[in-house]
Amino acid sequence: MTETIHHELHRHIRHGVPRRPGAWCLLAVLLAAAGCAAPAPDTKDVAVSQPTVSSDQLLASAEADIEMRRFQLAYQSLARMDQAALETSRARLAAGEALLGLGEPKQALADFQAIQSDEAYRARAYQGMGLSLMALGDFTTAKDQLDRAVAADPKLWRSWMALGRVYDGNKNWPEAQSAYDQALAAQPDSPIVINNIGMSLMLQHRYEEAAQTFQRVLTLDPTMDMTRANLRIAMAWQGKYDEALIGAQAGDRADALNNVGYVAMLRGDQQAAQKYFSQALEVSPTYHERAARNLETLKLLAKTKSVTQTGMAPSPATPAN
Repeated sequence: MTETIHHELHRHIRHGVPRRPGAWCLLAVLLAAAGCAAPAPDTKDVAVSQPTVSSDQLLASAEADIEMRRFQLAYQSLARMDQAALETSRARLAAGEALLGLGEPKQALADFQAIQSDEAYRARAYQGMGLSLMALGDFTTAKDQLDRAVAADPKLWRSWMALGRVYDGNKNWPEAQSAYDQALAAQPDSPIVINNIGMSLMLQHRYEEAAQTFQRVLTLDPTMDMTRANLRIAMAWQGKYDEALIGAQAGDRADALNNVGYVAMLRGDQQAAQKYFSQALEVSPTYHERAARNLETLKLLAKTKSVTQTGMAPSPATPAN
């Protein structure tokens, strides 16, 4: 996020957009430097008329930015709208989506709640409420709102996808698959939906199917770095550690090694885990705290295993002189 986001969109807008003193001071310095070589021009020569942008135009711009997941830009457009325009259901829906995208689910929830009585926006208000509640960790109440959303509009694929996550959390695999199928029917070949299907398969320990699903996502969208990381984890769960690391670039290799090592540790493959944690520490350009912490956990597990096997605690280390 490039600028600090106010926690209450409407209160923030009501007081206008804050100026950025640093930027204006820099601009003043540059103008002063440029004007040293010549007399100051008449005001009429430098006056620039500011184009008037209507609230309708600003709202349309914000909606386009939300569609492209440019939530900061959407918020800035909304902040320039007049107060009366901001109180419309359409604007409050956009405000809720922008705030949700900016990681402000509590404030987003208030905007979605405010428009649930408007029949034209009710389904999307339920969806926004459900997604906000999930972000706040209240999955039970979220499910109620998401059920209302898809009942009012079965084409709301984000609601179906969120319901799939709820069912995954409850290990209700048939319902999860049904929800994802509905999401995919409403949004065919969506990389995000297919990625979540892969995550569901991985939660079910169906690692080979999960890997195939993640590969399908990367065929559709090779830029999905999140899916590439998921694919490595699915491969590691199959014991294909080195294969999981194929293509890991220098910038993310340390994280990839740590993730593969962590899965190896969960599989009980302590030798492989130690190898990959150590490599993560070696290749990381900075101190890799997670790999170091995982390596310490691995050492504790090894000691615990020794105690279990021998019935004796390991001898304490000899103090250094």
